[in-house]
Order: sequence, then C-alpha cells, then structure tokens
Amino acid sequence: MKNIFLLSIFTFCLILPTFVKAQNFKVDFSTPGGIYAEAFPISMSCQKPEYQIRYTINGSTPDSTSTLYSTPIMLGNDLCSKSDIYKVLNSLESEFYLPDSILKAIVLRAAAFDESGNKVSSVTTHSYFIKSLGCNTHNLPVVSICADSLQLFSYDTGILVPGMFFNPADSELTGNYMQRGREWERYVNIEYYETGSNGFNQNAGLRTHGGTRARRAQQKGFKIYAREEYGKKNFKYKIFDEIDLAKHKRLVLRAFRSSLTPAGIQNWLANVIASNLTVDYTATRPVTLFLNGEYWGIYFLEEAPDERYVEDHHNVDHDSINIISAWGLTEHGSSDSFYELYYWLKGTDLLDSNRYEYFTQKVDIPDFIDYTLIELFIANGDWPVNNTRMWQTNDGGRWRWIFYDGDYSFENYGFHVFENVTYTGPDTWPTAKWSTLFFRKLFENNSFNKMFINRLTFVNKTFFTYNLTKIYYNIMVNTLKNEIPQQIHRFNNPLSVSEWNLHCRRIDEFLANREQSFWLEAKNFFNIVDNGITSFTCFPNPVNRNEEVNLVIYSENTCTNKICVYDINGKVLYSQTITLFPGENKMSLHMKLPAGVYIVKLGNATGKLVVI
Repeated sequence: MKNIFLLSIFTFCLILPTFVKAQNFKVDFSTPGGIYAEAFPISMSCQKPEYQIRYTINGSTPDSTSTLYSTPIMLGNDLCSKSDIYKVLNSLESEFYLPDSILKAIVLRAAAFDESGNKVSSVTTHSYFIKSLGCNTHNLPVVSICADSLQLFSYDTGILVPGMFFNPADSELTGNYMQRGREWERYVNIEYYETGSNGFNQNAGLRTHGGTRARRAQQKGFKIYAREEYGKKNFKYKIFDEIDLAKHKRLVLRAFRSSLTPAGIQNWLANVIASNLTVDYTATRPVTLFLNGEYWGIYFLEEAPDERYVEDHHNVDHDSINIISAWGLTEHGSSDSFYELYYWLKGTDLLDSNRYEYFTQKVDIPDFIDYTLIELFIANGDWPVNNTRMWQTNDGGRWRWIFYDGDYSFENYGFHVFENVTYTGPDTWPTAKWSTLFFRKLFENNSFNKMFINRLTFVNKTFFTYNLTKIYYNIMVNTLKNEIPQQIHRFNNPLSVSEWNLHCRRIDEFLANREQSFWLEAKNFFNIVDNGITSFTCFPNPVNRNEEVNLVIYSENTCTNKICVYDINGKVLYSQTITLFPGENKMSLHMKLPAGVYIVKLGNATGKLVVI
C-alpha cells in the first residue's frame, strides 16, 4: 500500500505544475453542459488560436493523440462513449449483472496543446443529457463524474474493482473498493445539473464510501471531496431546498440499492421525517448518476455527517470538534472525553438527582431525546450497535447527535424497539449491552422519563402521524416511479416494477400502522395507563376572559388523558391530549373564552369553570 501511495503522490506532483500553470487558461465551450430537450452544435475556442484543441468522448483526459477539433460538433449519439465500462467486473462475480445495453450521455473533455504536443491548458469537461436523443432522466437532477479509466478500473490502483487487494478466501471483505484513506481518493471532474445548466461543474476527489455492502456492490456508494488543490475548496450551489446552506465541503452519493429492500426510499424518508425534529440530520435528494457518460442508476445525493457538516451547520471550526461513532470509534478529534463520560456513567446511578444534573451538563438531553425518538419510530434494524454518530466541541461542550443512515428501516411496524434499545444480553445484531448504556441509564431517571414521554406524545401526534408521513411517501414514490425502469434495466435491482411497488406498499403499511403500534409499545414500556386521575382543580375560578386558566392535577400513575372544555350546549371548544405523572401535575390553558359557564372534563373527572 505504501508503494501505491508514493506512486499516487509522484503522479500528482508530475501533473501539478501543468495544472497550476493552466488555472486561468482553458478551452471554452459555446454551450455549457446540462439537461436539454434538443440537440445542438458545440463550438470550442481558446485564447490563443495557434494552439490545437483536442477532445475525448469517453471521459478520459485528452492528450496529443486525442481527436482534433476543427469545426463545430453536432451533438448526437455518435458522440457517446464506446468504452462500455459498464462491462468491467466491479463486484463479486456472483453479484454482477450485465445488461444488454445502457443509457449514455455525451461527455466532451477538451484541452489546448502547443505545436510540440504539450498540454498547455486545464481540461474542460461538459456533459450533455439530450432528451431528443433518448437521454431522459425523468426530471431527476443529474450527477456526471468523469475520470481516466485506469483511476477507476486498473488492477493495481482502480478504486471500483476487486483488483490486487481481492482475496478469494475472504471475498466479502476484500478488494480495492474496500480500501480507505486519502491514497485511495481519485482526481475526477464532477457536474451537477437540475435543469438546463443550473448546477455546478468542477474538479474534485472521489472515494468509495459506506460499509462493506455498499462498497462491494455493483452499484457502489461514493463520497466526493472539494479541495482547493483541485481548484475549488467547496461545492458552491444550493443543492437542498430544506436547508439554507449553499456550499458543501463533502457530499455522499448513496446508491439506490443500499436500502434493505428494493423500495430504495428508506433513508430518504427517514431523513425527511427527522427534519421536523431538533436533531441534526443529513439533507437528501434523489439524482441519477453517469460515470464517464454511462448510466449508473438512481442515487441519493446527501450531506456527509462529518466535521465539515458540523462546521457548516453550527458555525464552529472543524478542528475544534470531536466526533464519535458506534459508541466509541473516533471519527474526528479525540475520544477521551467520551470514554471519560461513558465509564463514569457505567458506574453511576442516575436516580441520584445530582448525578443526573451532572450528566445533563455533558449531554444535550432534548437533542438526545429527539435522536432516540426518530430511531425508535422508524424501527431502525441497523441500530444502536451501528449508525450512531455524536459530536461535541472539544472545549467540553455537550454531546449532540447526528441522525443518518435509515436504510434498514420501515420494515416491521411491530418491532420491539424499546427492548432493542435497553438490551443487556449477549452481543447480537443490531444491539449489544455496550451500545444501550445511555438509554438504560437515562430511562431509570424520572425527570428524564417525564421529558421523554411528553416529547414522544407530542411528536407521535404531529410529525409521526400517517397524515403527514403519507404525504412524504407519496412525493417520493411519484418522484422516482418513472426512473425505476431504467434502474431495473441497469442493475436488475429491483427485479421489476411490480417488485418495487410491492416493497413500497410495505413501507406505506408500516407508516399507516406505526403511530399506534409505537404508542402502544411506549405505554407498555413506561407502564402508562389510560386514566389514573384522582382529582383536578382549576384556578382562578371565576377567571377573567383574558387570563390563563391553571390546572393542578393529581394522578396515581403515569397516564395519558384528553382534556376537553365544553360550553353549556355540549359543544367542544378546546381539546388536548396530555401525559400525566404520579403525584401533582401542573399546566396552563390559553383559551380566551367569552364570558359564561363551561364544563372541564379530564378523563373521568369533571369540573365547572366560570369566565367573567
């Protein structure tokens, strides 16, 4: 590996002088790359007419032997790459699917050369997606990645193939595509287009990304890096409507087939639901990916949940951040403060109010509650052992969480999530005693439980309702349905449109039943009953119409009840579901009722309220 790294550095050093020299000199195209309805001619030019312009159509870097440009080029299917890189084995042979043909776009890469054949400009890349030529991505944005084929597919250094690091005796865990780190980052050009030429076009770094399954699959996960040495230190474009950011340092391309089932939408749906909560989440949108002009299927372009994400969203320097994954793995910074807290918690009892207060100074409790609720609601089958990420500023800031990767969710609406998150038995999947410590300790504390149950009651009746989640589901299915046949033809995943529809309907069934099943499990876990009220009092009574009405409610146990206010004709003027805890509970009502006599009903108890 050391030799490969040195070779990569040596190669980069060779091209760097030319790259730097050519920063302000490039070949200009008459029309930029993008998504267009009809074909048109392309003209190329450079600052010095004595230079030759040469171009390629297969994604490779132009050299002195590449096609010479002389007159405008009419865009047509004859310009599509003939390299057919989709035929290269890039996964286990047993998992590789070879279609009879694939969709192709037109990719033109051009550079200027002097009379001696020396490249004297940077490489200009433009990809064209022409609907009249059959390149239709059904209103999905397009990501186009171009790189020299050897960077991606060579036996020694190609990042997309089994290659020299593949071991047949350990086939599922080895291969070039399993390698990590900067030495396995490859120099590419990346374009992103929404409509027309709206988007960005720049050089960047590309790596394989994700867990074992995402890397060895034929349709792989990727991560792209903006670096100043490549030309621009950020991707400057507002990609995601739901967040205000218009620049990103790193982005993830999650493959459609990464999801647990062929529905493909699980992680996208989970993040959209999470966007209503206070916890951090990764903004996501579906795109189609083309690699050197060849169709690579449906992907989801996402924020990368790393130190740059925290820097952008929380205005803190990335060098001042600690990030921990999987309850102990250091992703960035130091893990010292995490382990100090973890081992303190392991040996303490949070029933003690002073110790709980100390813990609240170390952990953002509302953030932890919302993080836990979204993971529980979606019934994440790859958690809490996996897909957990927490961060703090290294000056002793409170730990907070980032929700990401809901690929293994929405499968079983009856999954016993509270058992999963409080498990103490032998290590298994997807839980283990070491991964449930925070949850188990906090659920011992009554103050925490009150906050948790109140928040659960609220979000389950608002953000987790089928009325809302069904809207998200419908949008996603309608957004993807026309592109699914091309995904099927390319990777045979899903196997058919009917299979895709079947697995989507299972997600819909989950959403339709989850609100109720989630609440029932919470009631059983926390021993919540439907009515435990012994008495309640309204004051002041009589009350001025502009004053608040205060209630003191006594309950024998933890329970939920609906409080209703009726006029003398029995018409409901106010209604709210509340969660009560053993002993005295206080709340205020903001109703502004006209003068009159009203009946207040709470569970089986009733009282009279006079408004003056």
